Amino acid sequence: MQKITQDIKLNKSVEGLENLIRLMLDKSGNETISITEIAVRAGGDSKEPKKWKPLIRRIKLAASNLQSSNVVTGVRKGKKVDIKTTKGVIRISKVP
Repeated sequence: MQKITQDIKLNKSVEGLENLIRLMLDKSGNETISITEIAVRAGGDSKEPKKWKPLIRRIKLAASNLQSSNVVTGVRKGKKVDIKTTKGVIRISKVP
């Protein structure tokens, strides 16, 4: 997955993060990805939270926009949730 973000210049705007979410879902071998995984890819080194933690809110907004467009859905404890209002660990999956 790291190669994905090395191949493109990351745009950390909401629109750029929407594109990253789509790309990660397309290239990931997993059915879901976490908001933290997206933040780490966008922000850099996972061992330096100061680089990626500030992106969490923007990523959640981008994921919420994609959910409104029926592109992705939020998942918490195996159930579909509203990304915008749900607190806690949320994973993102493609809408089939």
